[in-house]
Amino acid sequence: MKLIAIFAVLALSSAASAGERAKADVSCKATGEKLVYDCVIMLMKMKSGDPIAGAKIVVKAAMPSMPMAHNVVAVNAKARGMPGAYHARIRIQMHGEWALTMDVSGPLRDRLVKKLQFGAMGAMKHGGGKMKRGGGAMKHGMGKRKSE
Repeated sequence: MKLIAIFAVLALSSAASAGERAKADVSCKATGEKLVYDCVIMLMKMKSGDPIAGAKIVVKAAMPSMPMAHNVVAVNAKARGMPGAYHARIRIQMHGEWALTMDVSGPLRDRLVKKLQFGAMGAMKHGGGKMKRGGGAMKHGMGKRKSE
């Protein structure tokens, strides 16, 4: 009977960790080098919002409007000081809307896609809820849009 209880606990804990999803806020700033951006990825658990430390993140960039037209090299994001914070330097080939695909492995496995608008303004941000524009920075999310 104890053996069955142990297997049940192990099965439930495996199922719980397998079902955990990730979410990310992505913020990118121009580096001063043409079409090169430093991106900060804040990776967290979707349900709890707890930071995900110790993850391996491979970041790829593609232009949704021009599928397979650009060959952007995938980069590995590096941990950045605090739990859940990662840094990646992205080199795109032209301004416009780009989809960043982040393949996450480590404590959990997931694939996240964030669309960002890169342009002459210099800085982009993808986060929660609102789109703000002004002073060279942009926030992009999945809610209402509001101009400042």
